[in-house]
Amino acid sequence: MFRRILACLSLVAVSLARSALGVELAPFPVRNLSPLVQVRSLAIAGPARLNRPGQTTARLDFDLANHATESNVGIESILLDGETYVATLGLRYGTGEDLQLGLDLPWVSQQRGFLDGFIRDWHDFFGLPKGDREKLPNNELAFIYSRDGAEPLRLENRTNGLGDVRLLLAWQWLADERRAVSLQGAVKVPTGDAGDLTGSGGWDLSLAVSGQRDFRLDSGSVATWAGLGGSWLGGGGVLADQAREWAVNAWLGVGWSPLVWLGLKLQLDSHSALYRSELRELGEPALILTLGGTLEAGAATSLDLSVGEDLITNASPDFTCHISLSHRF
Repeated sequence: MFRRILACLSLVAVSLARSALGVELAPFPVRNLSPLVQVRSLAIAGPARLNRPGQTTARLDFDLANHATESNVGIESILLDGETYVATLGLRYGTGEDLQLGLDLPWVSQQRGFLDGFIRDWHDFFGLPKGDREKLPNNELAFIYSRDGAEPLRLENRTNGLGDVRLLLAWQWLADERRAVSLQGAVKVPTGDAGDLTGSGGWDLSLAVSGQRDFRLDSGSVATWAGLGGSWLGGGGVLADQAREWAVNAWLGVGWSPLVWLGLKLQLDSHSALYRSELRELGEPALILTLGGTLEAGAATSLDLSVGEDLITNASPDFTCHISLSHRF
């Protein structure tokens, strides 16, 4: 079913792409969707080239992550079994003086999900390790963390609601035909609910620098991009006693556009540990590989499709999906 949905979206995008003028290669705005990590607000990879004055970009993102891990280390244990869905409406507006204003409105849902059977079959087909999936039931929801006899987290009922809103301000430091560098800041407002894992219950601040280099080829184009961010994480109600106040994250990617309507992209994202814990799910850095591409559907509309894989087992979900539809006005 999931493969059919992606195939349909691809066919629709390709059929609309006949009048495309070319693909603009840019980073995937992905992040670690582990239930206890996604409530924190690290810097998210954004285009180094900002909107022109008076230009607006509207983007609708849908991110899905499937969780299936169970660990016990010392006095700690964790069970993450379920799925996280995040739908985000993002707006970016270019002002004068090389500035860009932004707003992200997320809707977060923690669910039993439907992909467990598909992912098991996928692992069987390609001979991939199944990890803890063999021990866990299909399509259940259980996010449970215990420490030294206490249980600061237990979520077994489906939840959904407004997540933590992000307010953004970016400055275009450098931009020409082949290079772009921008400085991007964000404030996360605690509009979500810590008990439902739709938010952290605290304010977060992040600052990042994002750069890109474009190369024109005889046929198509290539781009490379990278970014480095730092965040102050303002506590809240999710494992507050173990939450770290500071974190760093980075991304590195490359894209190739062989056709005027198609861009193929690969990106690595990493961040430092967000909690003090011996468990890999909480206390280890994460490294995520995202593979996918961009389909142009006209001069101002594009569709991103990608899947993600954890390169450090259990530090992030082992299967994620990202779909993003954007339009410039």
